[in-house]
Amino acid sequence: MRALSSLTRTQWLVIIGLELAAVALYLGVIPWLILSTNAAPSPTVELSAERLSTETPPATLKPTIKPSPTIRLAQPSPTASSTPAPTATSTPMPAPTFAPTLAPARADPSAWVALVLNPHVALASKTTFFTSACFGNGANPLQDRDYMAPADWSGSPDRKCIFGYDVNPIDGQPAGRYSVSGGADGQPHFYLVPPEAFAKDPQSIKMLSELQIIVDPDQGCASLGFIGITADGVYYQTPACAFLRAGGILPNADGSRNIVLPTNANNILDPSSDGGAYGFLAFPAVVFRKGFSLYFTGRAGYAPPRVWFESIVDTLQPNTNVETTAQMTTQEVKQIVAQFDRSLSGIDPKSQLAALERDAQLTSPSPVTVKSKQAGAISFATTPGAVLSSVSWRITPLNNQDSRQFLETNICLDLDGKEDCFTGVEDFAHCAFFTPCITGYSSLMPVDHGGYVATRYFPAGTAPIIRDGKVTATFQAPDTGATLEMDVQVRVRDVNLSP
Repeated sequence: MRALSSLTRTQWLVIIGLELAAVALYLGVIPWLILSTNAAPSPTVELSAERLSTETPPATLKPTIKPSPTIRLAQPSPTASSTPAPTATSTPMPAPTFAPTLAPARADPSAWVALVLNPHVALASKTTFFTSACFGNGANPLQDRDYMAPADWSGSPDRKCIFGYDVNPIDGQPAGRYSVSGGADGQPHFYLVPPEAFAKDPQSIKMLSELQIIVDPDQGCASLGFIGITADGVYYQTPACAFLRAGGILPNADGSRNIVLPTNANNILDPSSDGGAYGFLAFPAVVFRKGFSLYFTGRAGYAPPRVWFESIVDTLQPNTNVETTAQMTTQEVKQIVAQFDRSLSGIDPKSQLAALERDAQLTSPSPVTVKSKQAGAISFATTPGAVLSSVSWRITPLNNQDSRQFLETNICLDLDGKEDCFTGVEDFAHCAFFTPCITGYSSLMPVDHGGYVATRYFPAGTAPIIRDGKVTATFQAPDTGATLEMDVQVRVRDVNLSP
């Protein structure tokens, strides 16, 4: 206290001034600190902004990024189409693009599904290989035995049967001929589609879209031995029973890739319900450009006592731009199969196609009566450019109704100067041994007076184009002593042929 009382007036003024300055300084710093703290950026925002600055899009793409610092954009694939197409999943798929170029695009399951199921046509031609394609001097013109016995596969020069395809309806002779046995590796190959069939066409996209094999029930699929396929330099082979079933798998030589079949009943021939037919329908099992063959090895190198078969290879339009099976990954092959299963399981493809079709105009008398060994024909006309949608074939025996051997009668369709033939009424419907059945794209049903109606539908993407607007169904009664009444109905669909 004494020290304070001894201060002069001037000293008191200095002390008071310093204290006032300190208070003023203190009161000014506090608001500044508060304002500075409120103006600082959020640590979360700084982190999001940093992520955005480091996530640089690909150099070839310039996506527009909206100014939302909390949204991370998924980067689109540089090869994806800019037009999304709806699929069975929530992930947008690129629409199928058929650009006029030979360079294959990346495989997309929706592209192949659309190719077969949508109403647009990508088919240039169909080639059918079946057991009755027998020609040459001394060959049976009535085809009353349409299966192949072990001797028929022989390469003996005295064999009377020459197998061919692309038959000319005028002279009844095939444009292409081929051997049905061989095997460069010394292993017997009984060819369902031989290597020389497409050897002269190494560029166009082709696909194996149908395979039907019938063997005696007591022999079963094991009598076929191994099923083998070559395509674009890749070799696939596995026991026939492991492949000819729902979800069947055919691996290549080193197991690095597979051919996979769908599981739904619309595409698979089930021997338990069709009398013994194995195979698949309306499914692009193998897509290829060159080096293709399809064969079985037989049990211990011997062919089964009797074999019926029908295989169809579709050649696609030159502007069809998709990958081949050899170019696809195993995952892409599985995606195609899964999408087919999702698209066709639980529905009736025949009903979907029937809703789009109309009758072709009949231009000749129908029905037609043919006696044993006689031939007949029924003709139709339609708009040029329409596609063949379905054929309904009714055959009624007028005598000998206690026998069904008349079902061995074969039918051929003449379209655009080419003949496409089918093996027997029941095989036409993908059935076996006169067994009534219904598959995804065909049926065989008994009707009054001992007759049968066989119906066959042609899927959208692989339906034959009727370029000249004319269709003729020809048939020949087998040597069974039966007189038959034949009635054929042809239906067509009008589609957009442009890509």
